[in-house]
Formats: sequence, structure tokens, C-alpha cells
Amino acid sequence: MWCVYFLICVLLPICVPVPETAVVLWGTGQIGSLGAFFLGVTGSVLGLAIMYSLSSLIANRISRGKKEQRQLAWLRQLTGRYRFWILGILLIVPLVSDEILCAGSVFLKISLPQFLKIGIIAKIISIGMIAFSEFFGDLCGLRRWQMIAVELLFMFLASAALQHFCKKGEANYHERIHTGC
Repeated sequence: MWCVYFLICVLLPICVPVPETAVVLWGTGQIGSLGAFFLGVTGSVLGLAIMYSLSSLIANRISRGKKEQRQLAWLRQLTGRYRFWILGILLIVPLVSDEILCAGSVFLKISLPQFLKIGIIAKIISIGMIAFSEFFGDLCGLRRWQMIAVELLFMFLASAALQHFCKKGEANYHERIHTGC
């Protein structure tokens, strides 16, 4: 059963249209929380690497036109220096499919090593939250869905705090540029 779970985790970012949460919950029921966590993270990161590589092969053909180049420049400007944070949050919170995030990372010129670092951290958080939610819920007296809701709330609060502190750091950075310090 662990082979099937691992294979599904590898295929999730490539072509399986099933939510990661459903797969990890199924894996947790079949092979336990710890096994589902380790195999899920390993399989998902391997799948992200494969999908990123496939996307990079196709991206060169897509971005050849002048209109596409302007749109990509606009996208890079829009995401700016926060593109790594945005990517990490989107890999954790299932708002956009991993396939789209892999392709978008190629277009945003995020290198494969940087992408994999972000992917590893994000998948440890997202799969860990799901795989161990029952354990932590039992400790707190909450059901699994309540625990996942609490974890998502904490994640959004942490994201807002990071964004706040990054803005302060950015203001100091701009002051140093303008004052020459």
C-alpha cells in the first residue's frame, strides 16, 4: 500500500486532479501518520521536480513572442521580491494547483534548486499539518477538521506577520539606497 501512496504523491503535482489533503488523509489511514508524512513529502517533492523540469522544456516555446515577454515582465514586476514567499504560501494553501505553480516558477525565473528548497519546506508544513492533525487534535481535544482549520489560521497569521516585517525591512532598504548608506 505504501508504494501506491508514494506513486500518487509523485503524480499529484504532475497530473492527478485529487486534492493533496484527500491523498494524505487516505495515506494516513493506510500506513500511519509518520509513513504518510515521510513518503508524502518525498513523493511530492519528487513530483514537483519532475513537473518543474517538464515546464521548463515547454516554457521556452511559450515565451518566445513579444506579447508573452511583456506579460512575463509584468508578472515578475507584480510578484517582485516576494515571489518566493508567494510561492511558498501557495504550495501550502491549496488555492492554485501545483502544476500551475511549477510552470509559473519557470516563467518567474526561479531556479530549480530555489524552487525545491521552497517546495521541501512547504510540503513539510502542508503534509505535516494533515498527517499529524489527528494527533495534535487529540492533544488539544479537537477533531481533525477543527485542527486543520486552526493550523490554517496560524499559517495565515504567520504569513501576515512575515509580510509586515518584510515591509519594514523593505522601507529600511529603500532608505539606505536613497541616503547612500
